[in-house]
Amino acid sequence: MFVVHLAKENFKFSCSHFTILSAKSAERLHGHNYQVSVAIGLSDIDKDLGFAFDFNQVKPLIREICDQLDERILLASNSRYLDIKSSKKEVEVHFEDRRYVFPRNDTVLMPLNNISSEELARWFAKTLSSQMIDVKSWKRLRVQIEETKGQSVSFTLTK
Repeated sequence: MFVVHLAKENFKFSCSHFTILSAKSAERLHGHNYQVSVAIGLSDIDKDLGFAFDFNQVKPLIREICDQLDERILLASNSRYLDIKSSKKEVEVHFEDRRYVFPRNDTVLMPLNNISSEELARWFAKTLSSQMIDVKSWKRLRVQIEETKGQSVSFTLTK
């Protein structure tokens, strides 16, 4: 099996979030400069051309997904612990005794249970795999989300 590793400097996004730790506890609102790397496993390469696929088919997809999250506030819209009300102008969020109000244009409501590195890695992998229609030969896709230097989570999808 061949594995193509894509880890460009611009595969990154900066965002704010808080991770829910339990029904009554959550981190403070804070931010990260996430770095993304992708590994694509292939069963074989094109025998006539001697390569797996044009990397430029995937690199813009990774960058576009990063752009969706960059400089945004990420909220877990599937969390049973958050009460989220969204209008055209703002998003109001309640967790326990906390209340946040964010501009709607600065907020991404993600279909996740929590904004954690684990959930982000899974979401990113599923989103990327659904867009990799031109890379038919992939068998395994691993997305790694690095939250801080030396602290990361990866999620692997198998086709």
